[in-house]
Amino acid sequence: MANPFLDRSFHIRWSQLTAEQAGPAIEYALAEAAQAIARIETLPLGQVDYTQTFLALENAPDLLNETWGKLTHLMSVADAPAWREVHHAWLPKVSAFYAEIPLRADLWLRLKAAAAQPAVVKLGGVQRRLVDETLADFRQQGADLSPEKKQRLAVLQGELAQLTQKYSEHVLDATNAWSLQIDDEVRLVGLPAAAMAAAQQRARAKETAVAAAPGWLFTLQAPAQEPVMLYAEDATLRQQLWQAAALVGVQAPHDNRELIKNILALRQEKAVLLGQAHFADLVLARRMAKNGQQALDFIVNLHQRIAPAFVREAGELQDFKAAQTKAAVAPLAPWEVAFWAEKLRRARYDFD
Repeated sequence: MANPFLDRSFHIRWSQLTAEQAGPAIEYALAEAAQAIARIETLPLGQVDYTQTFLALENAPDLLNETWGKLTHLMSVADAPAWREVHHAWLPKVSAFYAEIPLRADLWLRLKAAAAQPAVVKLGGVQRRLVDETLADFRQQGADLSPEKKQRLAVLQGELAQLTQKYSEHVLDATNAWSLQIDDEVRLVGLPAAAMAAAQQRARAKETAVAAAPGWLFTLQAPAQEPVMLYAEDATLRQQLWQAAALVGVQAPHDNRELIKNILALRQEKAVLLGQAHFADLVLARRMAKNGQQALDFIVNLHQRIAPAFVREAGELQDFKAAQTKAAVAPLAPWEVAFWAEKLRRARYDFD
């Protein structure tokens, strides 16, 4: 097709994708998926079979999945205002489409009718799995709710999609907004040459450095942050980066705290609407843990089992630091742990 977003070739032409193409492609893919589902809903109830229902439904949103997946991937790896704008414009519509599928009464009737057909009852293997999982998905997502509750669930799904997207954007924007310019090379003692070169390149790219005073720029991105936390002898520098990372999402204009409250409230309402006491129970009902309490019990049990080893290893690290610095043994600050663990690894195993 002319629009590369709709090209289903194995090799995706990423360099040809533009934000202007995304909207029309998603509109087309949405319409195609809706038409495919509508065809299932018009099937005579007495004649439905596996291929016409379960398999057709499985394949119906394929183009939409791929098209929307390309956009969300680009949002993750190449976030820019144009990508964000088109994503925001279509997120409510795409979210509503997916959330509505299990709530479509005519579709649900045909799936149940097909599942009761003798030929479908006899299915095994992956076909049996698809039938069982599809039915379970629909029930878990509200297919048997009353029309009023279905309407409220659709609203909740849409609000959650937008709030969780906003949460992610706040994290990304806060991370990208912070940087630290270092002009004194003495503060960078211990950093590998590659990390130094990368920091200098960042400074030049942001035009914060000139040939006479190169400067080094550090951000909260992992390639910039991790070498500092592992190798920088300057404890104040490590502390600055650690504290900046710890404040991501808790400062205006990227404060996520109210968003978290709203997300939790909506998730709880959704869980209760779908017959579960807690959102964790809803999420885990068909997973290994089965419910939130068992997941929590597992974590508590794991903590109890590893606590003695943690205390022992933390003590070893404190003793090592005290011996190296000729200071009293004391707990390590968060920005000291990775640094002294790396020092201990080199001293004990000659391995960096």
